[in-house]
Amino acid sequence: MRILVCTPHVPFPPRGGGRADIWRRIEAFTALGHDVMLLHQHEPSGPLAPTADQFAQMDEVLSARSSYPLRRHPLRTLAQLAGMARLPWRVAKAEPAPQDRERVDREVRAFAPDLVWLDGPWLGRLARQVSAETGARIAYRSHNVEHVYLLRQARAAKRLRHRIAWRVATIGLRHYEQNLMRESAFVLDISLDDLAFWQSQGVERIGWLPPLPELALTEPPEHHVPSDLLFVGGLRYPNNVHGVRWLVDEVMPLVLAERPELTLSVVGSSPLEDLRRDLAAHPNVSTHFDVDSVNPHLFGARVLVNPVSIGSGVQLKMLDMLMTDAPIVTRSLGVRGLPPECVAEFTVADGAPAFARAILDHLETSHVDPATRAAAREFFTVSAVGRALEAVADGQRSA
Repeated sequence: MRILVCTPHVPFPPRGGGRADIWRRIEAFTALGHDVMLLHQHEPSGPLAPTADQFAQMDEVLSARSSYPLRRHPLRTLAQLAGMARLPWRVAKAEPAPQDRERVDREVRAFAPDLVWLDGPWLGRLARQVSAETGARIAYRSHNVEHVYLLRQARAAKRLRHRIAWRVATIGLRHYEQNLMRESAFVLDISLDDLAFWQSQGVERIGWLPPLPELALTEPPEHHVPSDLLFVGGLRYPNNVHGVRWLVDEVMPLVLAERPELTLSVVGSSPLEDLRRDLAAHPNVSTHFDVDSVNPHLFGARVLVNPVSIGSGVQLKMLDMLMTDAPIVTRSLGVRGLPPECVAEFTVADGAPAFARAILDHLETSHVDPATRAAAREFFTVSAVGRALEAVADGQRSA
């Protein structure tokens, strides 16, 4: 099968949950014998712009790629804002500019996809047009209930301009998401909880497809980076920043009151400058930013922690943690959308005293049952992606 993957992100290197989910699934598609073309937007310059080497590494996996730059211009921005009544802000931002569109269309036609895999709603209009022109069915990958997720990020953001930007992005988004789902041959949701929500909204052809942890595609690392406590996550997102600050400010003082020698390692990407500064000033916190792989850190930790309490979907960090044999302490959000067999592998504690107590208890008795941990991992395999493609085909036949 020839699969066109549409995303507004550069999924490589696979840092952060969303990008890692996209890239690991692309690797699974190719492992299953399919040809994959990636259609994506990228920053044209600056620290977030992909390098020539990164493009080359993507091209070793991909059969084809169409990349176009994010173009910013005041008139283009005004037109996007004026059109929000019919096209949500982030959807308009993700579309190719007129000077790139002809090339993008030509490259997609040359690939001639059998399936358009739409990661999130952002390239929805482009996916619809490709489907109409080629006859390729659309599989919609739902990462979040996006209009809810963006609103929660707005509430968690500290700066006024960030709160406004997150809220503007929600305008018209719910209706847009629902229409895309209803038009698609099949919807693959990242979360069992989100799946139930969309079913309640009338979405019928929908199934569960959890993310793939990195260890579904690679072997465990030989080298481990030791730590007492470990958090991993993208550090430019308000929900992760909020969680890390809660962990450092409210949980760690309780832990250190009993075990003053313990340290917390924070492994994250793109940290905001004020967070970077505050973490550097804490004597019991060590930081590792923008690392090539979090696995050496995950496998070297005595206890893994997830203090995040804002968001939706499934947090990929939880599945990466599940691949280790270390105890895991999380707030309730961390197990959201997971089946009971997986939830049982985590210690859930929401308040700071309970979270600190769970950490301390696991440091004393860190045994994890290898049989139940192995059984929980069976949900997250390359074969699950193959079954998802079969569900897309069945959904198309029954539509």
